[in-house]
Amino acid sequence: MANPNPSPSTRFGAGQINGSRGRQRAARDKISAAFLEALNEAFYEPNDSGGTKGLDAIKKVRDEDPATFARIFAALQPKQLEIDDTPPEAALSDEQLEEYYAELQRRIAAEKPARATPPAVVAIVPGSQRVN
Repeated sequence: MANPNPSPSTRFGAGQINGSRGRQRAARDKISAAFLEALNEAFYEPNDSGGTKGLDAIKKVRDEDPATFARIFAALQPKQLEIDDTPPEAALSDEQLEEYYAELQRRIAAEKPARATPPAVVAIVPGSQRVN
């Protein structure tokens, strides 16, 4: 069994003299940036109808394989959301709340003439019903 805690002097590290340089600094960032740039160019490559090939590919996946389309869509969504359930009115002062309430009352009063009157409710009384 290998030693789970080798000494720091024998561990592999970047820049060792033994010929292996390890991963260069920011190598992953450079590769990621190059990949995303190539993906962007491929997505916006024009097609024959004046659109882009990337949009055509998305539409094809959507139409032919909805499960894959849903997986792609789900993978692009944030993994964690922070939901703040405090109402926005909680941050307002009493004066601001009074002004907001007065503004809402003005808007409701301005809409009243424009609102149509509801139709009259007609009571429907069933006729005699016979039970066999």
